[in-house]
Order: sequence, then C-alpha cells, then structure tokens
Amino acid sequence: MSNLAQSGSVDATGGNSFETGVIEAMADWCDALQGGASLQDAFAGLAAGLGAEAGMLVRTHLTSCKPIRIAVWDRHGASSSSPLSTSFADGFFGRHVSRPRSASVWLLSTHEENLSDRPDPALGVWQERRGLADFATLILAGGPPVRDHIELHFTHPVPDIMQAAFAAVLPTMARTWASRQVGLVSRSMPNQHAIRDPGSRGTGGGSLLGPANPARLSRAEFRVCFLLSRGLSVLGVAKELSVCEATVRSHLRSIYAKTETTNLAELVFHLLSSPQGTSDADRSCA
Repeated sequence: MSNLAQSGSVDATGGNSFETGVIEAMADWCDALQGGASLQDAFAGLAAGLGAEAGMLVRTHLTSCKPIRIAVWDRHGASSSSPLSTSFADGFFGRHVSRPRSASVWLLSTHEENLSDRPDPALGVWQERRGLADFATLILAGGPPVRDHIELHFTHPVPDIMQAAFAAVLPTMARTWASRQVGLVSRSMPNQHAIRDPGSRGTGGGSLLGPANPARLSRAEFRVCFLLSRGLSVLGVAKELSVCEATVRSHLRSIYAKTETTNLAELVFHLLSSPQGTSDADRSCA
C-alpha cells in the first residue's frame, strides 16, 4: 500500500480520507477472498471506496463470451430508473480485452480515441440516462479459459489521483484474486441469482435454482446445477469447482434422483426450461 500513499498530488481537504477509504476497502477485499467476509459486501465497499457510482464484478467464459455477474453494486440501488444490470466491457473495448494482461486497466477517457473498431453504443446510451462520464475495466485474470474483471462507472472523468490508485492497488487485487479461497466464485454466483429472482416458486414447476430450492439440493449440488445452466460441461464444472470429474458425476447421480431426471441432457433441459428469471444480459455476449 505504500505506492498509494505516494501516488501523486492529493488535495488537503479530501486526500487522506480518500486514501484511508481505499486502504480499508482493500483490507476487506483481501479478507473476503479468503472467506472471512461477504464478497458482495467487500466489493460494494471497494467500488464505493474508489469513488464509483456503480460497479460489477464479472466472469466471462472466453469460448462462449457469456458474462456472469458475480457481484453488483449501485449507489442508487433499486431506486435508480436505470440500474447497472449488464456488462459493457466487451461491447465497448471489444477485441482489446479479449485476452488482456492481468492487473491491466482500460479506461474510456484514455482509450476511446485508440480503438480501431466501432464500440457498441449501449454504454453511451446508459451513461446518458444515468449522467455518467467515465468507465473503467480492471482486469483481475485475463484467461484462458475465463476472464475475471471489475467494471466501475463514474460521474466525472477519472482524475489522475484515481488512476494512480488503480495502478497502486490493482496488482495486489489480482494477486489476491489468483490465490482466493477455492469455490468462492461459484458460491457467489448462485447468491446473485437468488437476489435477482425473488419471485421464484418452491413448488412443482418452479425454478430448481430458485431461493426456495424445491429439489432440496445440497450446496455442492446447487453449484453443479448452476454452472450447468450457464453452459459449462461436466469437465468445465469440475475445473470451476476445483474437484475431479468423478466427484461431479457423483453429485449428478444424486441430483438426478432429487430432480426425477435420468441423464445430463434431461437435467440441463429441465434447468433451462424452468422459470429462473435469467436476464438477457446473462444469456448473451456483453
């Protein structure tokens, strides 16, 4: 953290409090990645500490270009008429972030003129609705097979002190992300799904992945089903959960019995056809 304390000019009225806020947010972030705190809460503190208006922690499977929201924070929350609900990184930066370096930063205000391809206009439309002026993508892991990144949105162009803060804290963020507790991401993604799907029913015909958990899946079985519903193969699920393929297949046998399905194809069909409240942003490339 010593780099942050030396990161350029800081005004006398707010600099110290800004630095303190970022350092505290980083401590919470590191604690959450080892299972000592909620990842959602730590991410919210990080985004707020960095002065963002809204932010999203995203995992993208690079073979299918499917962004999955791991954590989301919006300063205005549900009261906003245009809440942050989708990932903009690929739509704006395109091929430039398809295989980025870990701990690299992509900033709208400094990269816009250097982009050779025409960016998707969706970001500009959303920014206008929210009165936002800048957008940062912070790369935690560049892949393959997945890219993990943070998107932050700001009401004003990101100042030099904020860019210095990014440069100071991002290498540490990327290192702690690489050494995070096994299964942390897969645990967080189902939690986000439950938040987005408050109306799921727990009775017959309801979502298998709804918060009521109608099939009474164990936590491990729930994670397997969630990842299958996001397009991962059995081998992909095993890699994501850091277990062997035989363990996943053992979970599947129990899942088949609980869901009254007989094979993987039938289970996936059941997962995708049940009303899960999945948004278009989760189904398409960002």
